[in-house]
Amino acid sequence: MNKNILALAVTGLLSFSTSALATPIIGQGLPTDNANLTGGTVIDFEGGASNSATLTLGNVTFSGDANIIVDGDYAGNYNTRGRYHITNYGDVPTMFRFDFATAVDAFGFLFGASDVDWYLSAYDANGLLETLTVNPVHGSNAGDYFGIAQSGMTYATLTISDYVDYVFIDNFTYATSDVPEPAPVALLGLGLLGLGLARKRRG
Repeated sequence: MNKNILALAVTGLLSFSTSALATPIIGQGLPTDNANLTGGTVIDFEGGASNSATLTLGNVTFSGDANIIVDGDYAGNYNTRGRYHITNYGDVPTMFRFDFATAVDAFGFLFGASDVDWYLSAYDANGLLETLTVNPVHGSNAGDYFGIAQSGMTYATLTISDYVDYVFIDNFTYATSDVPEPAPVALLGLGLLGLGLARKRRG
């Protein structure tokens, strides 16, 4: 194989290894309606009411600048589904944090009753990946959901823009991908091709 062609092939394959831009997840219905979250794990908080500094369910630990409260206030309204959901009673938390025990490729949740902008930020081991402005949904009960898709997310934060706001979080959904990234697979193939060519020259 011509050395120049081989160099171009390696350069082209390496360009695939750059991380893709994060994709906002916004819609109505359920988070699992979004292609990035179809088949994902859903945390619906139906285990019952609780009030604690942190709440760990499955792969996710919920925390914030005050206790995480799971309750049934306004159940079935304001984009809540089922009997229980996270609530802040209009006061605190004004910041939520979602830590993933194992990195995820996408997450999203139903978000209800907000009257001001909130900011959803996703992070990986190296820092901030993306911030999404979550616009007010007011009295909607259409299943407004928000999230971010980006491989390797280790935690996310949801913060209020300026003052207290009565909000609800439900059906927190996350997804991981078991499919290897294209670049490493292609580079492995290129390496095997190189070994094959080297053997052929020896023979």
